[in-house]
Amino acid sequence: MSGKNAMIGDYLGTIEEFLPGRGTYAQDGKIYAACMGEIVLDSAKHLAEVKGKSLPKLREGQVVFGEVSSIKKSQVIVIVSRILGIDTPIDERSFIYVSNISDKFVDKPEDMFAVGDIVKAEVFKIKDDLIDLSTKGDLGVVKAFCRKCRRPLVKSDKREGKMECLNCGHLELRKTAKDYGNVCEI
Repeated sequence: MSGKNAMIGDYLGTIEEFLPGRGTYAQDGKIYAACMGEIVLDSAKHLAEVKGKSLPKLREGQVVFGEVSSIKKSQVIVIVSRILGIDTPIDERSFIYVSNISDKFVDKPEDMFAVGDIVKAEVFKIKDDLIDLSTKGDLGVVKAFCRKCRRPLVKSDKREGKMECLNCGHLELRKTAKDYGNVCEI
């Protein structure tokens, strides 16, 4: 089996035969591939590994990009798809609580974000697989879409702090990032 390629979740052996090494995980006494790559089974060391590229892990302090998937009374749910400076895509559900949206008081998260907006945020806290983000300071929406016609919004020249749809003329409020419009491909 050594030298062959593994897909994520492929069975590699049992914990009686090998210790789970890098690129693997053990479940119910069996060892599986945790990433795609070349299988390396070392009989001398009793070690099973998969040499390949693993998905990047989120860490506190990282700046990430994601799409707003829903908005609740006290939180915004964001699907993180990129870490700034890392090309490998990810797919992590995260939350921006109302207290972490802005340095100023925010009453309603729906005034600051809309479903489908692309957000640049900082990983604020990770605990028990719950990922909390913050858009305080210069972070926030980097690409917003009109709630009426779904066309991209631009910062309004007419009214400061508002976003304007050049298609239908609708004005909206958003918590925009300092570098609004500068978004990585998601």
